[in-house]
Amino acid sequence: MSLQQAAQWIHRQLLRSIGKARVIFRVRQIRRRDFCIIASNCTGSLPYRFLKLPYNTPTVNLFFYAPDFIRFVQRLDHYLAQPLRFTPISKFPDNAAVHEAHGNYPIGRLDDIEVHFMHYINESEAEEKWNRRKLRINRDNLVIAFTDKDLCTPELLADFDNLPYPRKFVLTAQQHPMIKSSVQVPAYADASEVGDTYTNFNTLAHIDFAELLDRPAIETADNPVPAVVPTTR
Repeated sequence: MSLQQAAQWIHRQLLRSIGKARVIFRVRQIRRRDFCIIASNCTGSLPYRFLKLPYNTPTVNLFFYAPDFIRFVQRLDHYLAQPLRFTPISKFPDNAAVHEAHGNYPIGRLDDIEVHFMHYINESEAEEKWNRRKLRINRDNLVIAFTDKDLCTPELLADFDNLPYPRKFVLTAQQHPMIKSSVQVPAYADASEVGDTYTNFNTLAHIDFAELLDRPAIETADNPVPAVVPTTR
């Protein structure tokens, strides 16, 4: 590695560290901390992690493929009431390589949708934690979090935007002016979808987490909840 390459690497690492520190600072500005984040992937667990809160949501350390996540939140009560079963193979052909690369993690089924317990050791752990954490759900302070990856389509983004939840947001690589719940992640502006925003949470440094999680959960035709506008400072 040349001196110039070393300097560039140090610069990138410094920017990454600054970004991570900024995210942690912004998360710690959240005032109302009884939120329940129902998320399509691990990114939704970041506020719990940085605030050192118990996970009062079952959607931790796992992911849904986008079509199934939309079904899940469209009929949340129905799917939460279903017994968790397991299947060795996903219905999504694209999952085969992912499943093998991550140690053949447990794949759960709730009726007709799948829950991919990527960071769980076995089915017993996945089932125990899913059932325990779903009892903690605070329906008075639900936040629905989605991303534009894992087989997401423009139609699914529109379906998400039309969900009857006053607090919801979707992290996207591109700007979507017609999707009011969209929050662009500029770090992925040259990509078709966001990347791993959990591991690389420094990419979320521009997001005002307090605005996302503290705004009033009241939405009417005369007084709609405003679209989320991330700060750029």
